[in-house]
Amino acid sequence: MAYTRITDLVTSTEGSAFITVNGKNRYFFELSKIDASIEFKVVAKRLLGHRMTQHKVVGAEGKGSLTIYNVSGDTLQIFMEYKKSGIYLPITIQTTNEDPQSTIGRQTVVMRNCVLAKIPVASLDDSSEDLSTVDTDFTFDDVDNLEQFQIPENFR
Repeated sequence: MAYTRITDLVTSTEGSAFITVNGKNRYFFELSKIDASIEFKVVAKRLLGHRMTQHKVVGAEGKGSLTIYNVSGDTLQIFMEYKKSGIYLPITIQTTNEDPQSTIGRQTVVMRNCVLAKIPVASLDDSSEDLSTVDTDFTFDDVDNLEQFQIPENFR
């Protein structure tokens, strides 16, 4: 009988992320944490002659949250460009989850047209010895799954 092996479960710290801003692609070195998901927009309606409410998916929305170390001026530059010209520079975030112990391979996704809800400007705190981080929500308009996890080796 096949069972899930713990070695096939992916550790969240095993992976990488890249960010593209204004056509420039670089390692997203200030990223501490990212969590992104798709939320379906659902219409609920009870039709004549039916006692149960029915549901229909009518759209979807990409939402997420980031924790970033406050060590890069790139995000502030996005705001400065918007302030100066009214143009918000498009952001693309690509993440790869890959745990070398797992037999499921890796998963790579690209989120396009990301809009950060909050941009770090300054952070000082004389009572803290913690690393300076900023939490922000974000939205994205499109997602592509470039690579997806495979079935664990003992299930193939």
